[in-house]
Amino acid sequence: MSAMEPISTHDYSLDHGPIEDWQRADATASATGRNTAPDATTAFAELGTIAGAEYGLWEMGAGAMRDVEGEEVFLVISGTGRIEFDEPALAPVELGPGSLVRLEDGMKTRWCVDEAPLRKLFIAPSEG
Repeated sequence: MSAMEPISTHDYSLDHGPIEDWQRADATASATGRNTAPDATTAFAELGTIAGAEYGLWEMGAGAMRDVEGEEVFLVISGTGRIEFDEPALAPVELGPGSLVRLEDGMKTRWCVDEAPLRKLFIAPSEG
């Protein structure tokens, strides 16, 4: 992507795939004790780099998943949900369009998406 080739962050096509087994988290349980939510899926597109930082889009379908975060700041574009923190113990963060959030490297989180897809534009240090 270049300055002369803008994209629509709402319409940019992303292909979802399943989460890894270690990321599975119960979203809701029915009276029978079974998880009634579908397994979450995610999608990712790296759009480019600027001044040593990567930026791109990430999206999650309805459900819940665990993650270990890398350093990043992100802006929610669409969808709603929350991030719950296992480590460090912090209050949950509600997510919706316009939410700007910073995560620190190593945080252990649980993402819960209610209105899907939850799409964010992220900026993170380059891994390379």
